[in-house]
Amino acid sequence: MSATRPLCVTCNTVEGKYKCPRCDAQTCCLDCSREHRDNHPAIEEKPKSSYVAAVAQPSLPDQQHPAKLSDIADAPEYKALLQRYPDMEKYLWHIATATDPPKPGQGGNVARKANQPWTQEVGMTNAVQLVQSIKASPGDVRDAIREFSDLVSIFKTRIQARDEQLRRQRAEEDLQIINSLLRKEKS
Repeated sequence: MSATRPLCVTCNTVEGKYKCPRCDAQTCCLDCSREHRDNHPAIEEKPKSSYVAAVAQPSLPDQQHPAKLSDIADAPEYKALLQRYPDMEKYLWHIATATDPPKPGQGGNVARKANQPWTQEVGMTNAVQLVQSIKASPGDVRDAIREFSDLVSIFKTRIQARDEQLRRQRAEEDLQIINSLLRKEKS
């Protein structure tokens, strides 16, 4: 009679057959191993392979890497834009509301054909027309929207770089788990 293995530390329903390379906790499948890995505090730093060290980009502080684009409102760069252009949020709000369907009994923000139903495409067309009219106008409004657009592009680039770095780290961790499982399977 063989000794039973401990239950999976993640799901606690199935017998664990894989060991975590950091803490020797048992997991039952790849999904549980990944969940355990993602929630596992680092015990010790393992040296990176030469490939990962060559490809990895230097890590930037969290405040330079927003978790999502909506975090831009908390960024110092955005706050500086608001200092320079106090009415910017009002203009951004007008652009955002141009995408909304008209309220019952109202014709909406931008004229459209009488029998034309509102669709998401109509809303986006309304917003594009509004942005084009802002770009054509002289002064602070145009400059504020242009600088805001530039800031959004910068933040999107930062998010993509951070996501790529996380993808590389996870790929390296997956490789380590797979190699560990293969070594244990051979023994």
